[in-house]
Amino acid sequence: MIQLDWVAKPFGPGDIAGDGTKKLLGTSVAPASLLLRETAQNSWDARRSGHIPEYQMRFRTLDERAIRILRQNVFTRTAFGSELGKRLSAPSMRAIEIHDRGTTGLGGPTRNDKRVPKGDTTNYRDFVLTVGAPRDQQYGAGTYGFGKTSAFRASRHETILVWTRIEPQPRQFEERFVAIAVNKSFEEGGVRYTGQQWWGRRESLNGMPRIEPVLDEDAHELGEALFERGFADDETGTSIMVLNPAFEDREDGSQPRDAFIAEVTKAVTQNLWPKMIEGQAADRRMSISIVVDGQHREIAGARTSEIVAAKERCLGVVRKLQAGGENTDLLVEDKKIWCRSPKRLIGRLAMTALAVPPGDPFNKEPGAVNVVTLMRNSAELVVEERDYPRVQNGRGEWVGVFKPELDLDEAFSASEPPTHDTWNPGALNGHEKTFVNMGLIRIKEAVQGFLAPEPDPELVKDQSSVGELAAALSDLVAPAMDPENARGGSGSKRRKRGKSGGTRIRSSKVEVKSYRLLSPEPGSDPSSEITQFSLLARSNGKVIQVIPKLSVAVEGNQNIQDGEVYVESWETEEGVSYSNDGIRVSSGEMFTVNICYPRDVAIECSFQAVDV
Repeated sequence: MIQLDWVAKPFGPGDIAGDGTKKLLGTSVAPASLLLRETAQNSWDARRSGHIPEYQMRFRTLDERAIRILRQNVFTRTAFGSELGKRLSAPSMRAIEIHDRGTTGLGGPTRNDKRVPKGDTTNYRDFVLTVGAPRDQQYGAGTYGFGKTSAFRASRHETILVWTRIEPQPRQFEERFVAIAVNKSFEEGGVRYTGQQWWGRRESLNGMPRIEPVLDEDAHELGEALFERGFADDETGTSIMVLNPAFEDREDGSQPRDAFIAEVTKAVTQNLWPKMIEGQAADRRMSISIVVDGQHREIAGARTSEIVAAKERCLGVVRKLQAGGENTDLLVEDKKIWCRSPKRLIGRLAMTALAVPPGDPFNKEPGAVNVVTLMRNSAELVVEERDYPRVQNGRGEWVGVFKPELDLDEAFSASEPPTHDTWNPGALNGHEKTFVNMGLIRIKEAVQGFLAPEPDPELVKDQSSVGELAAALSDLVAPAMDPENARGGSGSKRRKRGKSGGTRIRSSKVEVKSYRLLSPEPGSDPSSEITQFSLLARSNGKVIQVIPKLSVAVEGNQNIQDGEVYVESWETEEGVSYSNDGIRVSSGEMFTVNICYPRDVAIECSFQAVDV
């Protein structure tokens, strides 16, 4: 059996350290859900025409023979003091295998410097060699460049094995095998390395070492010896092995591995239910399974969950309407989501009330009900289950589904962070920013109308012309700016003030440390301004839900239109942005919020904190 070579990347101009690479995905999603979401999205993007893609996650224990092959044939050399090198002396190791079949596999060039004609695949180099590669499939869901980091984060050694089978020519197959690590940067022999490492075939390019995968018989022999699931004669796809998974200790005393598996199994339904709808067209389906020590785990679906069934009905209505049909489900209410200026149909929303039986597998599960499932038009993978805790509910339990129109799919896609778990209008410019922002605002208005809440006494008192957005954001007031705090000096334009004359904090759990007027970006709306607040969360608990309180002070005959004052984005210390009405942060964490509002209007902000 072949022995692989080790190649570590030395620092060069513009390189990112390995520990920085792993932070690109942020920490907003639990590792189990993140691993499931990102790898499944990549598998869906890689589906082959005419095939129903298969996605499988297997939990197993590597025996002494497999460990010996890893030690003697794969990781023949590691960085000095490597924890992986030490761990390979043990007689066994936990592992997670992630497989897709009926997919294209990691094809294309195995060099990063080679030009590729437009339309040709670059899946191998995007996954193995590149961080942050752009998605090469229109209306797709994930990117190999960022999505792959979830697999490294799931390993205690940030190390994975990759075995892939492609069909570059009809009935001509090729197998590739390579190992990859994204560790912290290190020094060895007087040289600084980024932490990115590969094990394969060492080659040289212009005097610099580079890595190639081992191919065909060598790749097949290694793959068959290490993976439980192989390839049939005509199968293509990719298998990934996460070594020594980072199962987190549990406060409830449950076994970390069991809890992780339970979270993954639950996450399949919560994130991939649109792919498991029985009887739907083959081009919408995905075969999904979880295997633990050789045994298949049951995955909840519409047959066992009224919640999932209700979401499927809502999605069915949205699909019909966007295909030019009509809503024939009397229990589902649908809404057109419009932008008024410029006038444009943004998407379709369907909502239904339901009674959740006590035995439903998602009964009382956070984020299961009283949410709108946001998904993109073509991919139909769940982006976010968005709840509206400040909208009064007069109907009881309910669910909804929203999809944008197909021609706006790319705008919503571009607003997503690397985790693909929210839509952030602040990441966009021009009309795209308007459409995504107004889409989120109109969805909230539609939810409030669907639930038909009793009037909020505080909102009844508020006679400002901010309109439904101010109602949707309650009594959030943007800050009346002091010219000394705006653009840095006495030469700044003096702003009109509201009655309060400054920023106030309603809760001692959130401190406003500073605020500043941001400089306009090229192409931004000249009639609007953005103020950024730097905030500090304080609590006796571990996690805080921070909710903004907005309002506006208007002088003269100004008419503030609906949607002109809003939270543009939140940003954590790690640089991850969100566009929700609120944000969850840890006690003691610094974070920022950007408030967008019309020029020459005084605003004031306060922030309410609730322990989670």
